[in-house]
Amino acid sequence: MSKTMVGDFDFLDDTPSPERPVDEIPPPSDRSTRRVLERFGFGFVYGEHDASVLLGDVRAQAEEWNKPTGDQAEATRVDGAPSAIKSGVPAVLLVGDPHSGQRRLSRMIALTLANAGLGDGSIRAHDAEDVRNAPPERIGQLLAQPGPVILFERLDVAIADAADPGAVVGAVRRARRDPVNTTPVIATCEPRAYRRLLQEHPKLVQAFRVHRLPDFGDLDNRMTLLHLLADERRVTIGAAALEAVRADLERLRGPGDLVNARLVEAYLDQAAQRNMERAGASHDRLVLTPDDLAGVAEGIEPALRPPGDIGGYLRQLDQLTGLEDVKAAVHELADEAALAADRARYGVSGDDPRHLVFTGPPGTGKTTVAGLVGGVYAALGLLQSGHVVACRPVHLAGRDQVDTRNRVGAMVDQALGGVLLIQEAYRLDRAPAVVDELLRRMHQSGARFIVVCSSPAAEMEGFLAGNPAFRAEFGRVMEFTGMGDRDMVRLFQSYAERDLYMLDEELRVELLSRFAAMREDPRFAYARTVRALFEQTVARQAARLAGADVNAATVARLTARDLPETPLEQLLGDFRAGS
Repeated sequence: MSKTMVGDFDFLDDTPSPERPVDEIPPPSDRSTRRVLERFGFGFVYGEHDASVLLGDVRAQAEEWNKPTGDQAEATRVDGAPSAIKSGVPAVLLVGDPHSGQRRLSRMIALTLANAGLGDGSIRAHDAEDVRNAPPERIGQLLAQPGPVILFERLDVAIADAADPGAVVGAVRRARRDPVNTTPVIATCEPRAYRRLLQEHPKLVQAFRVHRLPDFGDLDNRMTLLHLLADERRVTIGAAALEAVRADLERLRGPGDLVNARLVEAYLDQAAQRNMERAGASHDRLVLTPDDLAGVAEGIEPALRPPGDIGGYLRQLDQLTGLEDVKAAVHELADEAALAADRARYGVSGDDPRHLVFTGPPGTGKTTVAGLVGGVYAALGLLQSGHVVACRPVHLAGRDQVDTRNRVGAMVDQALGGVLLIQEAYRLDRAPAVVDELLRRMHQSGARFIVVCSSPAAEMEGFLAGNPAFRAEFGRVMEFTGMGDRDMVRLFQSYAERDLYMLDEELRVELLSRFAAMREDPRFAYARTVRALFEQTVARQAARLAGADVNAATVARLTARDLPETPLEQLLGDFRAGS
């Protein structure tokens, strides 16, 4: 029997009888059939590809590499496709949708390698944003850095967004073939992009062991993950709450980036928080009841609220850090949209353009606000769903006019009923065919979707000035300003509180100076940088506490020593290691 079902069942005496006779209710699925791998004190939900097989193969490869001598025996990829992998330093490609367990499985891989004598179990994380607009050699340098296991997230984006994708692929392959390179690499990419990589760059794919992550759009996988996370948090889902949980997880799509495993985790944590607020902290396991679950799904995804209820979206907007002018503008938009919805019900159409322009530096909340605006319009019936489809001009520009028409059409079709968010839209000045096709589809589809163009202010002003017909299709221009250092510390703390961590005072002070220094980096991106720093800090804490005798208070506290090394500290460390 699952641990989540163990407890005092006396409360069942007071529950009403089920609507269906007991003998007609199918038994719950056997927990033993769930695909859960438990290693190093935590678990991982896997899909069709057995994660234990991957860890076994990676361990064997590391042990072979550590031998003084050994045959370079050819291995095969996890998905059974032909591979050119030799028994060198392991390289793994995790294929899955965002937040499908990439970080958790990467920790398992790093700790498995450490047990085999390769590395210390820690991870150094990089992302496609780290190499944006950089020369192709930059990614090769990152993947060849000595030290901890490298997790390179969104390798597919780094390749697709490059000015010369082939040069980036070549740099990655050279880094993996370099006999001096002793650093294991874990890379991630999305399923659709993987198929394209396999077609266009098969030799790159063959340099990795490929492992497919589970689909957390599947309800059974969501329930399995929920039980796993509940066990780790010492939370029991009461029998009366199970059906409500299942119904909620079936209807939740996830707003913005809160999808897949992160969506399930947020659902459980918010229900547990409501339980503690209602019943107080427990010295034993928390037992969730239907009262703890009521309204949690609607709080996460306001689109599940009754039609016309836009309060949830506006509350989410008001909870954002800073952006007071943007908040006021969106409240005005909501009032205008409510009036337009009333007029539409009486058959009076409006001609005011709803397309928007967002200007400001990266990481200032433009994508988040685009999703909230889409949600408001959907709740009022002006859009069908309000979902966001994000892209960049490079995704819309084709090899010729026909290819461009197909690419723009495919992206617009995905966005129908919601929001098409074009990031770095000023780069459309290099693709006039894309602008023409976008205008055609915007006229053709009418009010079935809205376009939001986001870019730095100066570049966007120049693009719009040179394209008056395109500018005429857009209503408001909203300016997003960057956060101050203290606001970024508060945002870091909000991420920590959401994931049930506490910050010690020394860490808060260090964060202030760290953010002030990080502003000098051209890749600095406000909220995006804060999020990346928080995730790196959590990963460093996990590596520091791995194998130690710790209690719950220690695990829940982040300290200044958990912050990742600054570039100067890394340089000094490399100097000491080489001396």
